Amino acid sequence: MRIRVVPAVLGAVFLLTACSGEAGPTPKRAPQDPGPGALQVKLEALTVDTCYTEPAEQDPPGCEKYVTQLGSVPGKARQFAGTAHPELARYGTELEAAITAYRADSCNTEAGTGAATCSDALVAIADALGGVESALGAVVSTTPATETGTTPG
Repeated sequence: MRIRVVPAVLGAVFLLTACSGEAGPTPKRAPQDPGPGALQVKLEALTVDTCYTEPAEQDPPGCEKYVTQLGSVPGKARQFAGTAHPELARYGTELEAAITAYRADSCNTEAGTGAATCSDALVAIADALGGVESALGAVVSTTPATETGTTPG
């Protein structure tokens, strides 16, 4: 008797799973862009880094993580600039160029440690980042709280 029950149970389980009308889990929506307020919070955190506050005194490879964290900032700056805030787009473009210079000169490796261009790139990154932060403040102050990713306090 036991031998006949096992195949019958396995057959029933197979039929139940094969006949399921559900195609699988419903795809989730892409998360909504948190807006310029979230970028402002990110910049507040990054602008306390010594690679920002004292760029000329840094060992360039030691700033690789900082530079990597800035990777999405130029694109977001241009996105949030729209047509109403061209200065934000300009600073975003300057930041992107400075990040590119840092990487092109191998400043993230020991080979770029002594290069004056690496120190110059870190200074240019800090200058452009300061501009982005300042110009972003104007965008955040003119954007409703629901679009900035922040809530009124």
